[in-house]
Amino acid sequence: MAEDWLADVRKYVADADEAVVSAIVKYLGIALRNRDSSLVSFSDKKETDRVRENFLKKKLGLTDDDATLDAAIAGVGERMKEDRTKNRVTVYYLLAQHFGLLGLFGGAAGAAGVAGAAGLAAAGGAGDAGTNEGETAPVAPLAAAGLGAGGAVAASSAADPAPAAPPPPPSAPQTAYSSGDDEKAGGGMGWLGWLLLALVLAALIFFGLRYCSKQEAAVAPPTDEAAVSETVAPAGSATGTAATAAIPEGAGVVAADREGKPMLTVYFDTGKSEVSNDLSTAAAGVKAYLDGNPAATLAVSGYNDPTGNAAANAELSKNRAQSVKAALEKLGFAPERVVLEKPAEATTSGTDNSAARRVEVTVKG
Repeated sequence: MAEDWLADVRKYVADADEAVVSAIVKYLGIALRNRDSSLVSFSDKKETDRVRENFLKKKLGLTDDDATLDAAIAGVGERMKEDRTKNRVTVYYLLAQHFGLLGLFGGAAGAAGVAGAAGLAAAGGAGDAGTNEGETAPVAPLAAAGLGAGGAVAASSAADPAPAAPPPPPSAPQTAYSSGDDEKAGGGMGWLGWLLLALVLAALIFFGLRYCSKQEAAVAPPTDEAAVSETVAPAGSATGTAATAAIPEGAGVVAADREGKPMLTVYFDTGKSEVSNDLSTAAAGVKAYLDGNPAATLAVSGYNDPTGNAAANAELSKNRAQSVKAALEKLGFAPERVVLEKPAEATTSGTDNSAARRVEVTVKG
């Protein structure tokens, strides 16, 4: 899938580091090849939980409480709420910038973190509902996520303080806090500059050690094979189709058995009703069964994932079922033996969205 990831990030960070964007793209790997997994749905709690656990904790090595991390994620969602395509690369860049950890991907980690935090604090809102199937849902207020004005900056500072600046030359404190006139007057203030210098050095050592330990704890960038963990493994049909591992990413067809009879599960791309060409091969077993059982018929039922507008999703489920029926008839199935059957519940939740966008073709009789 051809995407200008850098251009998308620069819609929010004008001087975004191209090397950092490339490193994030490499980290995500094959998760970006599929349209669904390349986007972030801020209205899906399971999705935002995966961002928190897989990216913020495992990759960035953050140890803040879940409420703080969830507030940062919600802040990014509010910042991107006007963007219908919330690219995962851009979301991860903004989160890494917010926590001052662009350095993990080869970028500057200090001032960038403060700038990112200020941007999220100014956003003052919550995540967007996403656009996977139907229209976008209402936006929830950021106050529920606990991220008020300035809260994001505080969260960033507590989560991962940036390395302090190098200490000033020893002569600077002497000049600022003790002068020749003071010494001549017998004020005895020369020691104050040295005390302040000692305190600055102690603070530098403390924060330097803390930063180094956090860098060591960060997870190394995974290979393409590991990056697929950013998406949920397909959970299969809610009504019990077999071979969940065979569920394709996007359009495709899976042939299986149910109660000793062949069945087909036809999967679709997000918001689409076009039937995959795989149907012509996968339908051979079902056709053979119907030829040997003249009284048998096929029930064709359409389903959709739970995201988006419910009315639009219902229409999409019907269109998908009609498309499969028409495709089967083109393959030689008798029209009277292919019956559209509306399921009791067309919207499938509690499973991966790619598994929910389907039409089931089952044998009756």
